[in-house]
Amino acid sequence: MGVSQSAFREVNWSRLRTQVQETNPDVQDPLDVAAILESLGWTDRRVEESFGYPDIFHAAEDLYNDIRRNLEQSPLPIKVTITARALLLSVIRDIGHGLTFTLPMIVSVAAMITLHISFASYQFFSVANATAIALATFLSFLTTGGFTQAMTNIYYVLSGMQKVQEIEATVFLVMRWAMGVTFAFAALVVVGDFVFPIMPESLVILMILYMVLLSMMWLAFTGLYILRREYFLTFITAAAIAVAYFLHRRGLPVEWAQAVAMGLASLLGLGTSLVLFRRRTRGFQALTGVFKTRLAQLAHGASPYFIYGLLYFVYIYIDRLVAWSSQTTYLPYNIWFRGQYELGMDWSLMALFLPLSVAEVLISSVMRRLEAMEHRLRLRSREEMVAELRQVYFIRLGIFVAVSVLGVLLTQLLVKFVAPLPLFRTSVPVRGVEPFVFAWSSWAYVLLSVGIFNILLLFTLSHPRPALRVLGYGIIGDLVIGVLATQFLNGYQFAVMGLVGSAVFLAAYSTQVVLRLLPQMDYFLYRLT
Repeated sequence: MGVSQSAFREVNWSRLRTQVQETNPDVQDPLDVAAILESLGWTDRRVEESFGYPDIFHAAEDLYNDIRRNLEQSPLPIKVTITARALLLSVIRDIGHGLTFTLPMIVSVAAMITLHISFASYQFFSVANATAIALATFLSFLTTGGFTQAMTNIYYVLSGMQKVQEIEATVFLVMRWAMGVTFAFAALVVVGDFVFPIMPESLVILMILYMVLLSMMWLAFTGLYILRREYFLTFITAAAIAVAYFLHRRGLPVEWAQAVAMGLASLLGLGTSLVLFRRRTRGFQALTGVFKTRLAQLAHGASPYFIYGLLYFVYIYIDRLVAWSSQTTYLPYNIWFRGQYELGMDWSLMALFLPLSVAEVLISSVMRRLEAMEHRLRLRSREEMVAELRQVYFIRLGIFVAVSVLGVLLTQLLVKFVAPLPLFRTSVPVRGVEPFVFAWSSWAYVLLSVGIFNILLLFTLSHPRPALRVLGYGIIGDLVIGVLATQFLNGYQFAVMGLVGSAVFLAAYSTQVVLRLLPQMDYFLYRLT
């Protein structure tokens, strides 16, 4: 009787393992398995009655180890040979996608430099209003940055699981959550300023208006990004900026001209995304998939991406916040916008356009090489495999660094070329603290590009925790170095030293983390199959 009961449990355990793997073929840790078990209706009492475990987490740990053992013992997948022509077309397509990815940013920056107007641009504003707009931009990224990254991850997870009919409902549900958080945060800011006044009410209202409009626009644009429709986004960006410029030239205050443009861009982005999602799901059943794939499971899988989006935008803005709040001179408020610092930073961001264009193709090439190595893994020694992995990694990283340096040099040449032109006379970093900030931040972004390249590689290999740890340490370093530099050197422009120091750390530490993980790559290869 005991043997029969044991065999019965073993059969049920095998069925449960299969069900978990079918639900999510890429379980990352025992917590992931626990989330899947809960989504399938398992409870502590049920796992105790069925398998004798005290709770669901103990069962998930053994089930995860069992899944991992089965993967290690499974035969290698059939090798798929990719022709040189197909590989070349894939590379060209990836580079093209990378270039179109940067087009909306290029259009926005170009409009601000030439027309002096864009989304939330600070020109034509008083310094007080510019302070409110700058804070609104940061807060909009703070409230939506995590959600946009989570939406991207959920989209690719559901696409990979062939659950196309669930994508639209789930992605737009996350959008609604993000807007709920944005409105809740806006209310919190209003109440907080009423209790502890920081700025006049008129500036707080302006800041909240821009924060909500920008948040709507970022979320609307995310749908087009994940659908790889950046050319639609470029057109929408250009059209909305043209509307803002036309309205302002007709006498409408710049605040309202930009507000109308952002509202128009949000509506066009949401409408286009909805049409494209509907076309993608045409032929599938009704969109009730949110209830088929448990939200707890999706949320658990997307949580590292949510945290990454949050940390990334905090990192990008932390040196600006230090510069704006540096008390080296009298400030009307505790935080005060510094246009010269921002102009230098805006131009240095242009140096990122080129490396961002090639990041995807380089990451894809690394993954293709890993897949090729997978078929030779059991035929070679571990030392040979690690040496080859290091070579692949350093070659791609070297190419990426070279492209990043080229981006900086081209940006600096562009500044020298356009500086004498009357149209750019007030928009080029050639006076005061602008060239200092531009020069240091440009090279800092080269190092930051190395860190981002490594972080994206870690995420691609389903190893997000060390990536998030690297970014978290970078934020702390940026803040500490920036505050100390501005105080001891007595100048707000020295906040850029925080960016430089943290970028050095990000590049070095993230590279060390990747190199430390390479000897374990055989395990990651199995996890990715």
